[in-house]
Amino acid sequence: MSYPEPPEKTNSPDFLGLDNLGLGILLYSYATLLGAAYVFGFWRVFGLDIFPFMSPLDYVSAPLNRMLVLIAVPLLFAVIFFGARGSLEREKSSKAALYLVGLYAAAFLSQEYQAVRRFMDFEFAFRNEISVLFITAVLFLGGIWFGYWIYKKRENVHIQIASLLLLQVALSMSAGYSDGKAIFNGAGNVMFLDNKTLCEEKGVRDWVLVGKFTDHTFFMNTIDKRLCITAEKNYKLISRMYKEGL
Repeated sequence: MSYPEPPEKTNSPDFLGLDNLGLGILLYSYATLLGAAYVFGFWRVFGLDIFPFMSPLDYVSAPLNRMLVLIAVPLLFAVIFFGARGSLEREKSSKAALYLVGLYAAAFLSQEYQAVRRFMDFEFAFRNEISVLFITAVLFLGGIWFGYWIYKKRENVHIQIASLLLLQVALSMSAGYSDGKAIFNGAGNVMFLDNKTLCEEKGVRDWVLVGKFTDHTFFMNTIDKRLCITAEKNYKLISRMYKEGL
């Protein structure tokens, strides 16, 4: 009697001990991690611990204007999926991972240069603000180090994941800091609060929209950089470019 041969054992995506639901949870958790890195970098500029004001959904939605942040998660999990299969797929996965390392390294260096420039262009900075630039640099160097080992050990998908994860987190945090510093320094594409009395009775200074989460909206005074936190849902915004004819 002949028995069917057992299926070839492959290092499939469930090598992490996850089914489709577990992988989906991991995907959401990683998106949350990138969002938290972006939010941390962004709000460190304003000297505010923003995390108590945020809901789980806010972590994912905060960096939606950043295309590289958006595509980071599917790219990473594509490496997991294809790198977990046969030897040919693993070879292709390692080459793709190396290209992605180069892409994210170039994007980070460009973003970090912009962040450093914005840090140096404005004379005021909170005491621990520079820690963001230090953390992103350490994450970047760690990602490059793992990238070197991708070249040395091409079929090790865990090294590929580690390299891309560190570079993506570094890029997200640097992008968040750069965006926050641009608003703090007076970006031209911001939105002003039309009804100024919402933040200050008989106020004459403009208030810039800094961020909006599930239950709170944050504005910053354009003169003394004070923050206004409100739960009001009904307010009107006006573009700075429109208001000042930029």
